[in-house]
This record gives sequence, C-alpha cells and structure tokens, in this order.
Amino acid sequence: MKKPGNSHFFTAALFGLVFAFAAMPAAAGVQPVYLYNLADFTGTVAYDSPRVVADRERNEIYVLYRNTVRVFNDAGMEVYRFGIADPERIQDVAVNAGGNILTLVSRGTEFRVTQSNYRGEPLETTISAGDVKQLFPSFSPNRMVYHDGLLYLVDMNQMLIVIMDEQGRRVRNQYDVAAILKLEEEERADSGMGGFSVDREGNMVFTIPVFFKAYRLSPDGSIASFGQPGSVPGKFNIARGIARDSKGNYLVVDVGKYGVMIFDSAFRFVTQFGSDKGRPGELISPRNVEVDAQDRVYVSQARNKGVSVFRLLYD
Repeated sequence: MKKPGNSHFFTAALFGLVFAFAAMPAAAGVQPVYLYNLADFTGTVAYDSPRVVADRERNEIYVLYRNTVRVFNDAGMEVYRFGIADPERIQDVAVNAGGNILTLVSRGTEFRVTQSNYRGEPLETTISAGDVKQLFPSFSPNRMVYHDGLLYLVDMNQMLIVIMDEQGRRVRNQYDVAAILKLEEEERADSGMGGFSVDREGNMVFTIPVFFKAYRLSPDGSIASFGQPGSVPGKFNIARGIARDSKGNYLVVDVGKYGVMIFDSAFRFVTQFGSDKGRPGELISPRNVEVDAQDRVYVSQARNKGVSVFRLLYD
C-alpha cells in the first residue's frame, strides 16, 4: 500500500483549466462542464473501464480496478489505496453511513461481503453466499450498492437483485428482473444488465443493452422504461452505465456514441456530451457513470483514458 501526498496546489496547477464541452447545445437548463481527470502525484491515472463509486457523505470517490481500490478526495487526487491478492477477486466496493468500506469479494462460485475500516483492514464478514443462495441457487453478484442502510447485491448477468440489511441478518427484498419483464430463460441468457444504480428514492435504475432501453424499478415492483435504437441524439446504440442527479435527471452512458445522454425525470431527452475526438473533456469508449452529492459526474473510459469528471450546472 502507499499513501501519496495530498497537494491542492498541484491539483490547481495541473488541472486548473476548466473545459466546457457538450456535443450539442444543452437544453432544459442543464450544462455539463468538464473539470479534470482523476489523478495521483504522477498525473492522470490510466484506468481501462474501472468501477467508480461515490461516497456522498464524505465527498470521496472509490475506484476499483484490477483488485485494487483507490480513494480520491474531492479535488480528484488519490489519497489512499488497498487491495487483495489472487485468487480472490473484488467485484465491487461501497461505503456505509459510518464510513466503513464494504467489499464484495468472490472466489469461484462463492462470495462474501466484508466490512473494513477506512484503511481497508477487514473488520468482519457480514454476508456470505449461503445467506442468499437459498433464494437463487446460481446467484453470483458482480455489483453492490449501499443505500439508506441496505445492500443491493446484483447478478448483472442473470438480472437478479437481492436486498439485505448491511449486517446480513435478513433479506429485505428480492427481484427477478427477467421474470418481471416476462422474458423467457433463453432471453435472460442472451440479455443481462449493462449498468445499475439506486437513486435517492430507492428506485433501482438499470440498462439492458440488447433491448436499447433504460429502466426504473420501484421498490413496489412496478417498472417503467425508456429508449429506442437509433443514431440520432436521444436514441441508444449501446446503453451501459446509468445514474441520476439531484434534480432527478437520468444520465445514460452510450458506448457506441462515445458519450453520455441526459434525460429528465419524465424520460424526455435533454442533451448529450462526449465524443471520440480525443480533446480534454471528450470521452473514449465510456462505460460507467456515477454522480456525487455535488452533482459532479464521474465517467470511466476504456483505452487507459481513466475517469473524467464533469459538473452539472443548472439554470
């Protein structure tokens, strides 16, 4: 492990220029503004499609990549890192209300959720495979979200969601998305989620790339969707990551369009930002998106382009 120095002066010097970028004029009072890329003391961190998680209570960002978790402060500089050794694999990371780190760890078909202190030192295992496999025997989660004292464990491939209290004492709810959408088992196998997150109201939002759609699944099991295929603005090519901002807007990453599309709370297209021109603030094969408490948007990219950070401005 290492803990590099935290220099606000370096951050200001290296990333002080702010680039405003949008692929088309912003509408409905939303303007994405490019800020910087996540970095350490050597410069931009060259990630290739990492997982990004915001700790909204403490304004820190956790980035999972190749079994290592790096922690960045609200200026986009790395302040700490930790990891585990093979053959175990960190599938996902979250931070609970008390600031402890939750890691979803797998080994073969087994998995567990471990709670650690702020240094990544394990405190206890709170959830193990046996706690949920009685519900879905083949359940193999590769996404975990903490929200309002609950843990959302998601098997993105099988489109299964299990919600537990963070102590692992009991299952609060479970959803078979394929069954809700009335898909055949063959369709389940050929589908899978492209992105998943939980909004402030506890709605689960996700994409299914092969259907060219984004979905909102409410806690009561009701579901709504939007999206259709197409090359024009507002239509999907390959929809992946999804998140919501403080105004209720949906941000959907489109890999094929090298950008992020914004839709309002009524699923109406607002604007799109990002392209593949390679200039600062433009995106190269984006994959995931996260929004923090200050409406800063973190977009992970492929080709070692790292994580670009934007701020959403509203009229």
